[in-house]
Amino acid sequence: MSYATTTGIKRGRMLIAKASAAETTSTTGPGVEIGDAGSVQVTVDVTAVGGTPTMLIFIEGSDDGTTWYTIGRIGANGYIAGDIGTDPTNITGVSTKRACFTTAQQMRSRSVIGGASPSLTYSVTFQANT
Repeated sequence: MSYATTTGIKRGRMLIAKASAAETTSTTGPGVEIGDAGSVQVTVDVTAVGGTPTMLIFIEGSDDGTTWYTIGRIGANGYIAGDIGTDPTNITGVSTKRACFTTAQQMRSRSVIGGASPSLTYSVTFQANT
């Protein structure tokens, strides 16, 4: 399965985990059905910031839509798989970050936002590779 973008045709299915919007507090997105994809490329696109924000993005998985666990974390200097280890550094400015994780039946994004008067406009997309 493929989908079109402004830069050409991409392989997989594009799924919106979080539509672009300004956030001032931590958020948890809805579960997205991934299906039998073996991996998912996650893109975090921060397009505007206000105040002095800090943000980490957690990618979570679930097999039943009720019990969620951490698949990985995305920050300014990269990403880490799982829920053990040192967090990446906080995202503090406009940037695009990408990561690739193995999948669960359902996945979602969760942000942890802090800082002084934070505001971040960002989106999170999943490209499910089949």
